[in-house]
Amino acid sequence: MNFYEMMFIQNPDLGEEDQEKLLTRLKNTIGKNGGGIIRIDDMGTRGLTYRIQKKPRGHYFLMYLEGPGSMIHEIERFLRIDENIMRFVIVKLDRHISRADLEPKVEAKAEPIPENQQEEVVEEHAE
Repeated sequence: MNFYEMMFIQNPDLGEEDQEKLLTRLKNTIGKNGGGIIRIDDMGTRGLTYRIQKKPRGHYFLMYLEGPGSMIHEIERFLRIDENIMRFVIVKLDRHISRADLEPKVEAKAEPIPENQQEEVVEEHAE
């Protein structure tokens, strides 16, 4: 299995419901072709350097995929056909990249200090 990074720019005027439908169809296309999605980052709406389809802004998505090379052709076909995709790029990642490098980073949450320890800290500062 290979790892891929895919970025695409979606029409910013697309409603939330239509956006979900588009992402669902994309996920189904990837799944049908033996691939899997590791992570999807919604990067939000941003300004474009130049107008694309007469639009000054676009909604950016970054995806990390895992799958065989044969799935890329079908994904590209899907992205070209869909009129709401303004631009896309798919890059095969280096073979030294592991799945753990691409998975979402889990932020360590600060553990709450038990109440009895909080009192001790307050008492130390009071002296």
